[in-house]
Amino acid sequence: MVIFYKPKTKTVTQKAFEVECVDLDLQGRGVAKKDNKTWFIYNLIPGEKACVVPVAVKDKTGEAKVTKYIYKSDNRAKSQCPFEESCGGCPLAYVKEDDLLAYKVKGLYQLLKKSGVALNETPSFVVNSNVLNYRRACRLAIRIDHGKVTVGFREGKSQKLVSLTTCKVLSARINEAIPKVIDLLNKLQGKRNLGHLEFIDSDGALGIFLRVTENLSDEDLELIGSFGEENSYVISVGIPYKHEIDSSEQVKEILLTDNEDALFINASDCKIICKPTAFVQVNKEVNKKLIKLVLDAVKPHHGMKVLDLFCGLGNFTLPLAKEGAEVLGIDIVASMIKDAQKNAELNDLHNAKFAVADLEDDFEKQQWAKVKYDAVVLDPGRMGAKRAALFVSKLKIPKIVMISCNPLAASRDIRELIKSGYKITAWGALDMFPRTSHIELMTVFSL
Repeated sequence: MVIFYKPKTKTVTQKAFEVECVDLDLQGRGVAKKDNKTWFIYNLIPGEKACVVPVAVKDKTGEAKVTKYIYKSDNRAKSQCPFEESCGGCPLAYVKEDDLLAYKVKGLYQLLKKSGVALNETPSFVVNSNVLNYRRACRLAIRIDHGKVTVGFREGKSQKLVSLTTCKVLSARINEAIPKVIDLLNKLQGKRNLGHLEFIDSDGALGIFLRVTENLSDEDLELIGSFGEENSYVISVGIPYKHEIDSSEQVKEILLTDNEDALFINASDCKIICKPTAFVQVNKEVNKKLIKLVLDAVKPHHGMKVLDLFCGLGNFTLPLAKEGAEVLGIDIVASMIKDAQKNAELNDLHNAKFAVADLEDDFEKQQWAKVKYDAVVLDPGRMGAKRAALFVSKLKIPKIVMISCNPLAASRDIRELIKSGYKITAWGALDMFPRTSHIELMTVFSL
């Protein structure tokens, strides 16, 4: 037998060092300078001093965590929640809301400027948000502890569950429903097969989606349906199954109540009926202002042709059509596009049409992509609109409105548009998720 020598792994203990925070970055991390490096540290705000230890180190930058505070600023936000230090839902609750928004807006400007984008330092608009009871939609994890169901958010950067029956950022109606739902789940025979729970507090009924890992019994399904009917909730269950062609894991959403039309979102003066699993903008009040900003930027009117890429259920498509424009909404999910078209008909908007396309794949040969448009609205996911931005720039559409939930991806797409001759005529930020590092960027371009 040959025995190969294996050197012992050395454990390197990182030494703590003292820093003073001088700024916050776009992600809400404290910024400090030490030994020719820039350090980024969560839970540290400008003016504070602390002992920290490195977590990750690069050539000129590093991440560190606080081990001991030497001086805490009086400018810290007062705690409003007993779960603040553990729950991952509000990771930046220790920063005062106005201060955090100002730092996020400043971070947006610095990011775009660093990317070579020329724009006014002062944004055209900044939309703030209530920090309490602003969420009309959420997903809660489920855990079984000693045979009892508990629900909650995950801890920050962890899979551990912070158990809760109420949350200060969720809407009053969701908070009222959580204890009732927990009580229901504890009555189910198949409670060990529960996956996660979703709520949507629509402008109509409250929607609830229950994801399960195995099929529930008929008795359990009947119990859930009766619960929904008694409380006037719209409830669906996500049942797993294997695709008949490629055997991939799929989820089938089964509605257990008869009041699906009671679940809807108002987008300007348009009514959008949706399912409990539908993607909607989480912050109802900020979304109202976002739609108005888009309408003000596009200035839709009769005879105008508008393209709405990554349209979802028609959050912008339908209000634009309501103002008289001919609007085509494009998205990848066929079932969602089908629902969007139904909603156009429900609102008697025959000038709103929808089509299915993967905007990250070869879509340019489709007929709709060969039409001339007067304006385009883009609201992509976190990956941005790389291919769509290139497509739009080649079409030389006179006006572009782009909304982005990921500033890094947005900076890449903005550079492409500017290379093609576009200029930024307005830009601004919307605080869709206060107390987090998330910030929504909206930019308006013209040739």
